[in-house]
Amino acid sequence: METFNLLEHVEDTPLVLDNGQWSNFHDAEVHKLSIWRGDVRPDDNVWIGTAIEASFELCALQKPCIAVLKFHDCDAIRMQEFNHQNAVYDLSFTYVARGSCNNGGPLTPHIAVVFEQAFGAALTFNCFRVQAVARQEIEGAV
Repeated sequence: METFNLLEHVEDTPLVLDNGQWSNFHDAEVHKLSIWRGDVRPDDNVWIGTAIEASFELCALQKPCIAVLKFHDCDAIRMQEFNHQNAVYDLSFTYVARGSCNNGGPLTPHIAVVFEQAFGAALTFNCFRVQAVARQEIEGAV
């Protein structure tokens, strides 16, 4: 199975790049975390899975900013110790095999996401898509 490549596999990556590289999430603080259960109504052919949206203050950049990431079709969500600071040591993304289809071909792998805990929030979950949603410069940051 291939390695999860942030620059290739995160949708709209340019929104969170820092000088052409994936932004440093070391010591980022989670400012907002939204978990939406999705909307599944088979009778109406609506199949929208659980989504998580997280806003991070990226403190370790030369120009600090708020970056927003959205994770689509999430499951196996586990969160601990969300509090007033929620600093993460880093974010990690890994493909995880899910088994095989009836024809023997592989199922689409999950993306295992880990907010590596520094202080406060520890969060792990699986998803199928990662999307960069927004980047906002922090006024007055040097």
